[in-house]
Amino acid sequence: MTALDSWSEDAYFPEAQSRSIDMGTTNLGPLWHSVSVRWGHSMHTMCPYQGMFPPKLAHYFIQRFSMPGATVIDPFSGRGTTVLQARAEGRIAIGNDLNPLAYVLSKAKVRPPRWDQVCRVLDGLERDFRATKHPQADVVPDIAMLYHPHTLKQICFLRDWLLSSSMTSWDVSKLMIAGTMAGILHGGVRVDGSSQYLSISMPNTFSMSPSYVRKYIDDYALDAPTQNVFARLREKLARLYADDAEGPPGRVSHRDAIRFLTSSALEGKADLLLTSPPYLKVVNYGTSNWIRLWWLGIEDVGRQSGSGRRRLDAALDHGHGYEAYRSFILRVLMGVESALAPDGVAAIVIGDVASPGEQSLALAGQLWSDLGDEVGLDLLYFIEDDLPPQNKVSRIWGDTKGQATDRDCVLLLAKPEATPIDKADVTWGEPYRDAGPDAAHDLLRNRIMGQSE
Repeated sequence: MTALDSWSEDAYFPEAQSRSIDMGTTNLGPLWHSVSVRWGHSMHTMCPYQGMFPPKLAHYFIQRFSMPGATVIDPFSGRGTTVLQARAEGRIAIGNDLNPLAYVLSKAKVRPPRWDQVCRVLDGLERDFRATKHPQADVVPDIAMLYHPHTLKQICFLRDWLLSSSMTSWDVSKLMIAGTMAGILHGGVRVDGSSQYLSISMPNTFSMSPSYVRKYIDDYALDAPTQNVFARLREKLARLYADDAEGPPGRVSHRDAIRFLTSSALEGKADLLLTSPPYLKVVNYGTSNWIRLWWLGIEDVGRQSGSGRRRLDAALDHGHGYEAYRSFILRVLMGVESALAPDGVAAIVIGDVASPGEQSLALAGQLWSDLGDEVGLDLLYFIEDDLPPQNKVSRIWGDTKGQATDRDCVLLLAKPEATPIDKADVTWGEPYRDAGPDAAHDLLRNRIMGQSE
């Protein structure tokens, strides 16, 4: 059985249940925990990203507090969960992220090209690769240890094509190929020994430190597989396009979030602002993705002494304790106030934190207690979202690494005189899912059959 044959043509997601089915719950009931963890548009699976919230959480707030045609904004868009889900549900999506990887993933999802368009670009690139001879790839040892030399030649050919222009000028096809490749650069092999990833078999889909990876390779005597990069990209693209990718065109910026929120172009526009500020001092968004950042042209991120890591850490402002984090969130909330439409709603997701050996602190509640009187926003709801601790990365306290907690909290905010939309009954249908065998898979099968004749 091929990977194509094994793709299910049945619906992935059951109807919502009256109880939690993913071990999570909230103080207002199961809410988004009443549907499968796999709920959401197929393009959400483009690339892993630490600190992300699930598509079903985005859907809950998008459907409950906005109407089709409304403007939905995420100033910390991460892997693009909010902007993709908003666009798929007929909203105008506006995102922003200063992290280069997050910017690429978000922008690829907010205005994706047609599936056949990006495949034509990939076909042309493969023809160009085959038409010329390529020397051994000249890369640092931290990258070379991950890939078979032939695979690395293809990766570097595509990387050179990608970096022939600046990231912020990439067209929709470059963005889609860049984001899709980021998702398959490294990961584990299947039980049968096959893999959708390009690297040696790695313990997870986030970038462990180079020294850890080197030891892992030596301990398990791993050999890098010979992969056809173009074939793996086509397979991944077909999976991403399993759902209809139509929707209103959105936009994504690559700016400091505070400046983004307070720009005159956004003033009073957000019917819904849904975001999760970064888990500062816990998730280093550079080092946890140093391989993907190398792919995007950012060198020397994997090691502590690397110049790329220092530059990225400075740009993303890592290293906050509570007082600095409090000041940061105050500026975020003031920006939210500026960006919200008169009847708009903001949903701010913030994780609880704890120092080692101490009781966890309800960070969102503490922040609102400290800051609520300093901003012109009212608290509509305070939602406590309890999840299994192994799924959490919200540890930012003091000078220590801290401990994961089992709770996120959502501050649901609006302006004092607002009369926001609030549709209490959220439905879980997926109107963007193709009916029957999806077009992307059919096109891929037809292309493969045509090549084999």
